[in-house]
Amino acid sequence: MNNDELQVLGTPEKKSKLTLLVIAVIVVVAIMIGAGLYIINSSHQPEKIKTGKKMGEPTIVPELQTAVDTILLAEMEMLDMLQGQAIVMEVQTGEILAMVGLERNYEGKFQSCKNFAYQQELGALMHTVSLLAVLETGKARLSDVVHTGCGVWPVEDGYEMKDHNWQRGGYGSITLDRALEVSSNVGISLAVNKTFGNNNQAFFDLLDKMSFGQPYNIEGIDGLNRTSYSSPKDGDWAKWKLWWSAIGYERKIAPIQMLTFYNAIANNGKMVKPTLKTGEIEIINPQIASKANIDSMQMVLEHVVSQGLGRKAGTPIVRVAGKTGTSQVEEYDYYNEVGTPLANYQVAFCGYFPADAPKYSIIVSMNKLGLPASGGGMAGVVFHNIVEWMIAHGMPPVLFLDEETNDTVRVTSNNVDSIMESINK
Repeated sequence: MNNDELQVLGTPEKKSKLTLLVIAVIVVVAIMIGAGLYIINSSHQPEKIKTGKKMGEPTIVPELQTAVDTILLAEMEMLDMLQGQAIVMEVQTGEILAMVGLERNYEGKFQSCKNFAYQQELGALMHTVSLLAVLETGKARLSDVVHTGCGVWPVEDGYEMKDHNWQRGGYGSITLDRALEVSSNVGISLAVNKTFGNNNQAFFDLLDKMSFGQPYNIEGIDGLNRTSYSSPKDGDWAKWKLWWSAIGYERKIAPIQMLTFYNAIANNGKMVKPTLKTGEIEIINPQIASKANIDSMQMVLEHVVSQGLGRKAGTPIVRVAGKTGTSQVEEYDYYNEVGTPLANYQVAFCGYFPADAPKYSIIVSMNKLGLPASGGGMAGVVFHNIVEWMIAHGMPPVLFLDEETNDTVRVTSNNVDSIMESINK
């Protein structure tokens, strides 16, 4: 071998060292991958799929946007809310069809608010996420019984976790699916404790695997960040924080991020990124959980509306699925006119329809001072009104069979009232 060849290929000693270096790098990378350390977006590379629509067009439907604004404003004025938002999304594409935010100004009147990145504790909407995580371990089934007692669980240092009906004696022994239907804080938290009590971090690892809390950015929504939460990796972690995390505390999340997770359940486990522009679907996670467990959650979420606390979100025209959420997001920093302290409550409902063939997902989140505060009874009503407006305007087209005439008619804004009257006879 001449000197020119040596200059190109290197000396035998240098070639040997280079070969060893390359092998070492390959081994290190292989070990990192095997150990699960080489992770991007919770082990899933985003995948983008063309929809066939023109690229870059706004996804907002003006008529729907106006209707959602009117519906949300009416309920917020009636209930004396502080702020609120409602978002409507297409299940398969993630296209945001309506996105309305309202807040009170200094004069007490409502004005438009664009802070859709605002994060707070969304309470019992977390029940769905926690129960799915429990099922994913294979250590529990929906038919398993949890003993909630009188609805009061002493958790730590004099603090008690309570179910909404604790003053009426609680739910006693109920199945896990029933715990979700009736929004039992104690039931869901006990299930999480039984499953993850000896390994708290495993709960949070599973949430990451399911891509809960994503996306971290959406073009057109300023300031969206990663969700803020406590975990065993924190120096001040205590076991009781797991129990509160299971029911929506210790973690702040934006409504659009929570909607993304529920939308994935509606989409048979495929999580797509919400978007305000047409033309492209970005898949965050192709399958957040097993098909069997997604099917189970779809069934229970429909039961929440048909036989649980979410009844007011439902409509007899189509099957609806979803979950209620109520949480106290601030201590008693507010006072009424006679000096009585008032807490700040967040009420929410998140779900989708039609439940048997999901087309649209919706989240409604509102804040109010003082009690009463009910996710199902307040946010659920807004959800219901949005759903019925959409159905009346062909989103999606719905056919109704008149049992008296045996005629099948399409539900429209012109006949929806008469159809509702015939159903309610």
